Amino acid sequence: MRLRILSLICVCMYFTGSAQTFLGLYGTENCVTQIRDNPAFVVHEDRAQINFLTVGGEIGGNALMFKKGIYKSFTTGEATMDKDYYRSYDKHSKTMWGNMEVIGPGASVLVKKKYFFAVTTGMRYLMNSDNLDNNVFRIMGVNSYVDTNLTDSFKVKNFAITAQVFSELNLTYAGYLYQSEDYTLVGGATVKVLNGIAAAGLGIEDASFKTYNNDGVAHNVIGTANVAFTPLANKWAITNNPFTSLRNPANNMGVGADLGVVYYMNPNETLFRRRGYISRLALSITDIGSISYSASSTSGKYTVNNKDIDLKSVQNNSDVTFGTRIFNDYLIDTVAKPSGSTKKVKFGLPTALHLNGDFKIEDRFWVNANVLINLRKVDAENLSNHYISTLTVTPRYTFGQFAVSVPFSFNVQKQGYMGLILFAGPVYIGSGSLLQMTASNSINNLNLFVGSSLRIKPKRQKEKDAMMM
Repeated sequence: MRLRILSLICVCMYFTGSAQTFLGLYGTENCVTQIRDNPAFVVHEDRAQINFLTVGGEIGGNALMFKKGIYKSFTTGEATMDKDYYRSYDKHSKTMWGNMEVIGPGASVLVKKKYFFAVTTGMRYLMNSDNLDNNVFRIMGVNSYVDTNLTDSFKVKNFAITAQVFSELNLTYAGYLYQSEDYTLVGGATVKVLNGIAAAGLGIEDASFKTYNNDGVAHNVIGTANVAFTPLANKWAITNNPFTSLRNPANNMGVGADLGVVYYMNPNETLFRRRGYISRLALSITDIGSISYSASSTSGKYTVNNKDIDLKSVQNNSDVTFGTRIFNDYLIDTVAKPSGSTKKVKFGLPTALHLNGDFKIEDRFWVNANVLINLRKVDAENLSNHYISTLTVTPRYTFGQFAVSVPFSFNVQKQGYMGLILFAGPVYIGSGSLLQMTASNSINNLNLFVGSSLRIKPKRQKEKDAMMM
């Protein structure tokens, strides 16, 4: 079955996302970049911290494997199946994701020596595709790897593909909940003012079809689809860079929230107060909320009841967008009948639980452990984006204004990666999957970030005679 749908969807989903994105970017300094993961990091010992700009991107999944030659497609925009990439032999349901996140500008400040505030900004593009049956996945695209003479019945269960672009203005306050000479507990909260730029999603709760003799036709199709598009979303969601949506933004406002606490341990046997900490434990829940977008005229519920769909005739046409072709040739042509429409479509934020520990092993050597747990279930009826549950352990070594971190991560898809982060004064650059990206010819995760932030340290206090205290 020579279908181009898979090639179109998979390649565009990977390359329109250029998180979870900042794997291993934790430390004792420049906590302003960590406010996105825990608002309590607004509390610090500096007068202020400024984040100029941090940009990160990640693409991954268990569906496709990329060869090193895929890098040239970043400039040419072209990639060929079985030459630049190929299907993964993983037999599980297929999951794919692509995220791009921009943080900054933003700053956190100390007011009257006891009030901590932060104002941060950012923009995010999030894409998820979940629960695509492996056999369905393999009969799609220009090369079919399933013997349909042996496997002729296919099912789709709770499949969802979602993408959204939004900007955010984050207002954060944090303060001391408990404070002693050796131990400190701080808590913080963030109110997120969200501007929903564009969104697109498709959810199939339950569907089935059959094939016969590789004729390119899905026979006896039965199922329902939840279609959620903002106006003009099909111009970017499938075929173009997602940030082209900025040309025609939906400008739908929403709100969200982050909550977090951090516990610092700094036992001290001297008479002088020691700055910093030797151990730090943090817990937070981020991205609570959702955005309601204005719906396009094609959004709503669609039902297919025992129809035959000639899938081989669905080709990528350069004169129209993929979404327009589908709606014109299939939905409007009564193959799928609308059973309901809507004026609003809601997309959930990637709500997640974060557990973080930072431990001083020696004067210059630290180990950080971070657990990100996704709290969003895949739901074809209630579309949302999500991060991938991931454990990351990051040793780091600091020397003056320089530092080196080596993050090791393992996610719920049973994928492991090793990366590298370099710090030079206010500038840092890193990747959570650098080893695989450079040493392996079979790549299923690309992760890269770069940024710059500045600390404005407090004035040095004059030494006082400890005996007079």
